Amino acid sequence: MTKELTPLMKQYWEIKSLHKDKILLFRMGDFFEMFYEDATTAAPVIGITLTQRNKKSEDSTPMCGMPHHSVAGPINKLLAAGFKVALCDQIEDAKLAKGLVKRAVTRILTPGMVYDSDNLKATESHYLCSFDLDNISLMDTTTGESFYFSDITLQERQQIFSILPIAEIVTSNEISGLNLSSSPITKTLYHFDRNDQNLKEDQYAHLPDSALLLISYVLNLSDQKIKNVLQPFEKRSLKGRLHLNFNTIKHLEIFTNYKGEEKGSLYYAINRTLTSSGARLLRHWLRFPLLDQKAISNRHFYISYFRDHLFELKKTREIFPKMGDIERRLSKIALPQRHARDLTSLATAIEAGLNAVEISNQKIQFSKRINVPKLQDLSRTILNTIVEDAPLSTKQGHIIKSGVRPELDEIISISSTAQTLISNLEAREKAATGISSLKIRYNNVFGFYIEITHSHKDKVPERYQRKQTLTNAERFCTEELIEIERKVLSAQTRRNELEFTIFEDLCEKILSFSSDLIHLAKACSELDVYSSLAWLSLEENYCQPKLSKNGVLHIKDSRHPVVEQFQRDQNKISKFVANNILLNPSECYLITGPNMAGKSTLMRQVALTSILAQMGSFVPATAAELPLYDSIFTRIGASDQLTEGLSTFMVEMTETAEMLNRANHNSLLILDEVGRGTSTFDGLCLAQAILEYVLTHIKAHVLFATHYHELVIMDQRYAQVKNVHMEINDKASQIQFLYLLREGSAGKSYGIQVAELAGLPPEIIIQATALLKGYEISDSLKLKSPRADFKPALMKVKSQADASAVNLKLFD
Repeated sequence: MTKELTPLMKQYWEIKSLHKDKILLFRMGDFFEMFYEDATTAAPVIGITLTQRNKKSEDSTPMCGMPHHSVAGPINKLLAAGFKVALCDQIEDAKLAKGLVKRAVTRILTPGMVYDSDNLKATESHYLCSFDLDNISLMDTTTGESFYFSDITLQERQQIFSILPIAEIVTSNEISGLNLSSSPITKTLYHFDRNDQNLKEDQYAHLPDSALLLISYVLNLSDQKIKNVLQPFEKRSLKGRLHLNFNTIKHLEIFTNYKGEEKGSLYYAINRTLTSSGARLLRHWLRFPLLDQKAISNRHFYISYFRDHLFELKKTREIFPKMGDIERRLSKIALPQRHARDLTSLATAIEAGLNAVEISNQKIQFSKRINVPKLQDLSRTILNTIVEDAPLSTKQGHIIKSGVRPELDEIISISSTAQTLISNLEAREKAATGISSLKIRYNNVFGFYIEITHSHKDKVPERYQRKQTLTNAERFCTEELIEIERKVLSAQTRRNELEFTIFEDLCEKILSFSSDLIHLAKACSELDVYSSLAWLSLEENYCQPKLSKNGVLHIKDSRHPVVEQFQRDQNKISKFVANNILLNPSECYLITGPNMAGKSTLMRQVALTSILAQMGSFVPATAAELPLYDSIFTRIGASDQLTEGLSTFMVEMTETAEMLNRANHNSLLILDEVGRGTSTFDGLCLAQAILEYVLTHIKAHVLFATHYHELVIMDQRYAQVKNVHMEINDKASQIQFLYLLREGSAGKSYGIQVAELAGLPPEIIIQATALLKGYEISDSLKLKSPRADFKPALMKVKSQADASAVNLKLFD
């Protein structure tokens, strides 16, 4: 910059200097503009054109912008990319400003505190997170949800970061040992003062520092009205939850498939919810299934109720599409960009929610905490106050119905009378001048004016005052027209101000009902999930599982909830092949059979059935007796983490080590082809050692799939091992998969036959077959017995760095 800055750009830099770490959106008239580095950074993220201010000058300035009324989407794109945004608005009316319009930052937005939740994924939460040495606290400012976990380990904390949808982590310092370096989550350092006036309320006295930090952070960056919708922090525990780590959730494709898409996941397959809040609750239930048998049975009770009362089920599901999202609508009403339609949407949602709860309360008293008369009155007040399809701007009037306030009705009457006055004046002027084409019009720049074409300019009276000359016409005003304009504009200004006051008062009233509205929203979310799971169970023929503590897993006609639906959606003629599963306490299925025969599908469906049962759902089977697992661990599939310097085999061993170090006799373990990422001898030895460790020390239910057929004699050494295989028909010219689980081991893996099905060139198949026969003749792989001094404790791996140093001396 070689030339002196203009007053406007001086103002810009004064404000920008206070917000160097943020993208500054600078209000200029009807636009929010970005300049210099902010513009070059933001333009490609938002997807708008980068241009130049003062293009012909050597001091041209990079800039980009968007209309003020469509700023929500671009801001949320910046936040989603990890940027922080400072919103600088005009804080005085430009028409009344003397010189440069005053501007100031009115809002600071961060990835965890979005501008408008309407632009977020409606079915997913959006958490701010903070942690201290013993606690982790979370808050969703789009719904007001606030909770914390206490007395959790570093490992549990890391796990929460990996499975919850956290948009931003806010801490006062770094916690040693916590690995967040590769996480895409935005990290913010923020120091708070316990003497902050925002934290003086009694309800905050018992909260941990991590929760207080979030409250301070949010209240210092937001409009204070958001305080009305922030729910009291709820203390939660991981102790009463089925433990599902990140790998288990990924391997079982609970929320996304292997491509990262929602379609093809368990969530997608079972989601029949009809409200956004219901969908969010379903996700929460899937992330944290229950351990308490009574709580699980309670969820089963409500699902059974809806299954047994189809009329109530259908009526409830007819109502929910009208619900909208009470939680997010309420939170938006606490923000400056709220508009009149937010209020009418909330009123409609209240009516629908009350109707849904009433249907259930008639027979089972679903919720007694909802103040029905109070909320009915609030809904009526909103609908009697706000016009239908109100303008989005709350400061331009025409949002309040007549009859709400006498003063407003009087002002509206003046405006209506003015229109009559204008029409009468136009008629009189036409008669007085003899100009039939004379018109009285209005625009924002010149106000009211009389327009006369040039062909009649010789008829213009002297009392007309010229306002503007156009190509084909002249515009004039008269004293009478000026007086009418003064009355109209004065009335319109008063109307706008009064309507805005009424609107703001109504918003305050709504926010005072926050607690009642949250109770209604939570009740409707639960009803939506219960009714959707009931609908799912009827639609997909699921059964109510029996949960017991005798350690028996017995599933009759077990099916995979995702694959079964996929086959049907693809219009496949063959139905999913159901199988019976029976595991007594501490027993293991040692599963053999070719690739593509259904081993992985079978193991996954057992795990998914257990998760569904403990989250409170019915399950895909004709009958099911299941133990209450406290954890499910999986080691499935091949993947590497090249960015962290980890090979496929290293990832496999690290994940297996975590499983073996954390599992217990109440766990369900799924191990698919362990040891395949190294040499045949190493892999076989590791597979045997791992399986024996599980059998002798963990004593959990295990589904262990392998191509190491040498392991099948394990059933002779360990009574709890059951050899099973996926049946095929190899009598025909090509191998045929039957997908049936049978007792006993498979004779071989049929890898060459599967390769032939995949389309490998015939010469490769012929050569591989010949080589296989040669290897089979000279086969020297023989399973060895474990040493007498077998010490499984050597298996423990404390970290990824230690994993490569582990030496498992288990064999002669």
